[in-house]
Amino acid sequence: MPSLEIHPLSELRDEAAGLLAERFAEQRAAEPLLPDVDDFAAHVPEDGHVAVRGGRAVAYLGGAVDEETKMARWLFAGHAASDPEALRDLFALQAAELGVSRFMVTVPATHPHLIDAWFRLSFGCQAVWAVREVGSVDAGAFAGTIRPATPDDVESVVDFDALLYDHQIESPSFTGFATPSRDALRAEAVGIWDDDAFMPFLAELDGQVVGMLGLYRRPEGDLRVPAENIDLAFAATNPQVRGSGAGLALTAFAFRWAGDNGFRSITVDWRSNNLQSSRFWPRRGFRPQYLRLYRAVP
Repeated sequence: MPSLEIHPLSELRDEAAGLLAERFAEQRAAEPLLPDVDDFAAHVPEDGHVAVRGGRAVAYLGGAVDEETKMARWLFAGHAASDPEALRDLFALQAAELGVSRFMVTVPATHPHLIDAWFRLSFGCQAVWAVREVGSVDAGAFAGTIRPATPDDVESVVDFDALLYDHQIESPSFTGFATPSRDALRAEAVGIWDDDAFMPFLAELDGQVVGMLGLYRRPEGDLRVPAENIDLAFAATNPQVRGSGAGLALTAFAFRWAGDNGFRSITVDWRSNNLQSSRFWPRRGFRPQYLRLYRAVP
């Protein structure tokens, strides 16, 4: 077998774009709701490397260190390979050069050969991005009501923001993120009614707000977000009412709203170690698009 040669990505961008186009064609064959992309070169990152064997590009890896988190990230278009083993060589080179100890890579959920290459580099699954068609879902038998949130509900929005932070801090998620103060959460929450990109809905039972769900018009233009898509960006219910059907009712309401407003698909993401969301959303018919894999070196 010819030896592997590694070149700067800047020298072989067209070859990297070709590898990405092949990867994405396979993804769309498995998941037709992925966006339609014409120009793959525009998605290839600026910095990285290409692995060449026998004069042919067989893999590329491109990304950068996020200055805020000091974590190396390879995102939706961050890698592709006809020879996934070559990705391990590219990671070894870049991990030694980047000077950080935390790494994140976004991998197509439909490509087990790519997932395997990263798992054998000691990466584990941290989160899932998923999609499904807009359509009806079981609304359950919730005894309360669902309604859009208004500016008068800002304290309820703060309650659910804090609840989700607290939940993600606990075992087995262990996010390590401290829950912001109510003042900080309120300062962010009051602005959601100024931007029609975010639509919050509340569940009420016996006169109390017991759940919240937020839809978000996420910008298109990457390799994840389909055309005419709405993102299910936030969902939480009070632990005391779990099993009451509040979550099902909120989800069914959101799907009806999406259909009534012309959206064709819904995306959602969850932490794979969040026991509630990692079980709830697949049962609602969401299919994984991408996995976020993560590795931290002690």
